[in-house]
Amino acid sequence: MKNICLVLMLVVSLGVHAQVKKWEHNVYVGAGLMIDDHGYRTKKGLAFNAGYGLNYYFNEQWSLMPGVAVRQVSENGFADSADGADDDVFTFLDVPVVAQYHVGSGKGAWTLGLGPVFSFCVGNDTYYVDAAPGAKYNDLDKCKTFSFGLQPNVSYRLGKHFGLGLDGYISLSNMKNNHGLFSGSKHIHCIVAKAVVMF
Repeated sequence: MKNICLVLMLVVSLGVHAQVKKWEHNVYVGAGLMIDDHGYRTKKGLAFNAGYGLNYYFNEQWSLMPGVAVRQVSENGFADSADGADDDVFTFLDVPVVAQYHVGSGKGAWTLGLGPVFSFCVGNDTYYVDAAPGAKYNDLDKCKTFSFGLQPNVSYRLGKHFGLGLDGYISLSNMKNNHGLFSGSKHIHCIVAKAVVMF
């Protein structure tokens, strides 16, 4: 009898555990700030992102969400550039793979996440200086095609299908394309507030 009870408890616990595993679609859009760190100085601007993540729950606390997103950063934001200024505007295709820890479930639940981001520059800006229109670096891409970063995030579920959160992007690799003509580095960091639809 004791063995039968033990087997039943195991079966029930496995069944409950299996029911927790599920897939969840996440569609999000966000806006916030970017910091362009050149090593010796920083510039600030705006960042926008929109993306999709497919969240797989291992249990009530842990999930893994790979996804894809488009992120655009603009050094100058909405302001007009100064005459002759060489502002940076880039568009990236991001592929984040974020491990997430969930506190609670349903309405009022919090989610903390962290994971790597593989970024591909699909909209590059180019070097150009008005004062030197014949310079050999004019019209060369400023940013490398591939870069690597880290994405921390936090979100709060307002209801069954809607949440708000913050996504960060921490650049871990030097993104500056020096073309053998320059020295220095470039790291673009972002933080955006996002709205999420989950289903």
